[in-house]
Amino acid sequence: MAECTLCPRQCGADRALGELGFCGESNRITVSRASLHMWEEPPISGARGSGTIFFCGCNLKCVFCQNRVISSGGGVRRELNADELSELMLELEAAGAHNINLVTPTHFSDSIALSLEQVRHKLKIPIVYNSSGYESLDALKRLDGLVDVYLPDFKYASPDLAKKYSSAPDYPEVALAAVSEMFRQVGECLFDDGGLMKKGLIVRHLVLPACRHDSMNVLSLIADTLPVKSVRLSLMSQYTPEFALTCEYKNLHRKLTSFEYNSVLAHAESLGFDGYFQALSSASSQYTPNFEEDADFIQGGTFEECSP
Repeated sequence: MAECTLCPRQCGADRALGELGFCGESNRITVSRASLHMWEEPPISGARGSGTIFFCGCNLKCVFCQNRVISSGGGVRRELNADELSELMLELEAAGAHNINLVTPTHFSDSIALSLEQVRHKLKIPIVYNSSGYESLDALKRLDGLVDVYLPDFKYASPDLAKKYSSAPDYPEVALAAVSEMFRQVGECLFDDGGLMKKGLIVRHLVLPACRHDSMNVLSLIADTLPVKSVRLSLMSQYTPEFALTCEYKNLHRKLTSFEYNSVLAHAESLGFDGYFQALSSASSQYTPNFEEDADFIQGGTFEECSP
């Protein structure tokens, strides 16, 4: 991290000397929360929960970010080294987690890779890499063989929307290359006898108000790039306007409509995707962890399965 190039920003910050990158973090692994999380997709959460580790900071600046408290430097923060992160994963497994779910890990991916190399042989549960999709290929290749399940977002097909909402006009091309590399690494989805995912790729897409046509374009891009029956799509309706009320884009100040979401869902079905969808009732802040609360570090869904 002497001249950080971990993510597509290539910001060059000297994070090794404590300088903050575009992500807002130095080279010290910083975590806000580790818990058994029930609100992921069914093959991730299962009956006991996914062992989520929420990392602080982010390499995107989404104006509607639900985790803004920790993505912008606030909330409860705990600094860990690679050994301590490995121990945390083992603690989550001992607490009953179905998997280790690394949330917003991109800007710590080199340290995470080191930690996984140390602990992977001790864990009996899958590793889930849960990211924004804004990943560099070099960083992803460092994770080859260490990650079992990739759970990326694919937010936009339009560079203009990506620029306005996430300050990343190159997002579509970067995310497309990233999901292709992820699929190369993990291949076709594999499930255990209980329906939990052992290996594979779930691509998430959040439908935004007044952006249904871009959402359809996102799904078409994915279908043109990946074998739709070998991956899973998670089509989300959980957009929550209260996190974007201070932004200048008025369309983001309201909730998604049934028409908007259902039209995108119909397009997903026409493309042949298998996967997961959400009821509009999932658009609530109650499903966002309280990152201001200094709760026990490890503590104990909104998705339904959809097979077109």
